[in-house]
Amino acid sequence: MTAGLVCSAFGLTAGPGTSITAVSRGATGRIWRLDLGSSQPGCYAVKHLLDEPDEASVRQETAFTAHLAAAGIPLPRSLPGRSGQFAVPLTSDGTGGPGGSGGGWLRLYDWIDGEPADLADPGVASRIGELLGTLHALALPPHGPPDPWYETAPGPADWDRLADAGRAQGAAWGQQLAARAGLLRDLAGLVAPAARDQLVTCHRDLHPDNVLVGRSGALVPLDWDDTGPASPSQELAGLLMFWHGDDAGSADEAAAARTLRGYYAAGGQGRLSDEQPFGMYLAGRLNFLHGQASLALDPSTSPEDREYASAEVSDTLARLPTLTLLSRLLRLS
Repeated sequence: MTAGLVCSAFGLTAGPGTSITAVSRGATGRIWRLDLGSSQPGCYAVKHLLDEPDEASVRQETAFTAHLAAAGIPLPRSLPGRSGQFAVPLTSDGTGGPGGSGGGWLRLYDWIDGEPADLADPGVASRIGELLGTLHALALPPHGPPDPWYETAPGPADWDRLADAGRAQGAAWGQQLAARAGLLRDLAGLVAPAARDQLVTCHRDLHPDNVLVGRSGALVPLDWDDTGPASPSQELAGLLMFWHGDDAGSADEAAAARTLRGYYAAGGQGRLSDEQPFGMYLAGRLNFLHGQASLALDPSTSPEDREYASAEVSDTLARLPTLTLLSRLLRLS
């Protein structure tokens, strides 16, 4: 990845002092910081995606974030490439060009300066509830039905196959996956579609790594790539899990209560009357686990990506919620 390539793709000027620096990587790609130095003011976040985004969905996302920004929600602006597309194909030799050709796709955003949200800060617990309540109060109608990723989960036979294959390849997580078969079955039993008349456009991935505390102290939601249909109740349940559940199966009940108060005070419409709203969060976790395990077992996966996927499998298995944890969060609401 070069600064010149990104500047060319997005119509920016690469002059003296221009640089690009790797920031982080995730399961779907990498994040870079592009600084234009003295050539143009400002800096940008560059997302290098491994899989091709659907341009129509990307445009719905950018229209939704523009709607929220106009209403006062601080968030990073998404910028189109020179072609007018927001997802710009990158050739495998790093030169850019049509079709992707195995090199992935680029997206460009305004860079947001900020600090990670401190989960121990009581004020952050209240403000994340206020932020989600405001997002739901401003939500737009959905475009189409939810992706099956959010409404279905792998079955027992899928986990048995992956566990057997993992053990056969000597994967450290193979036995761990087999030992969790009962819990995986129980969690999958809570996954079900939301009522279609309850759906609005949601962020759908509002975990702590996707929220910064900006210079003004306001919470800034990042990474809107998963924007799409969900019910407010589903997103509220997922937020409680992301922010207030812990690996030991317990919850920070005082912080969760502050989040709920902030949510309802801001006009949030979600309600948790039973465990079903947790289904979207669980579907995402289970499908992510299945995808990373499959990638780790694929002989065509590069050693670097196999190591990353294996680490994600072990981490996800260690952090699976228990039914007891779901009950504790439900009781608070």
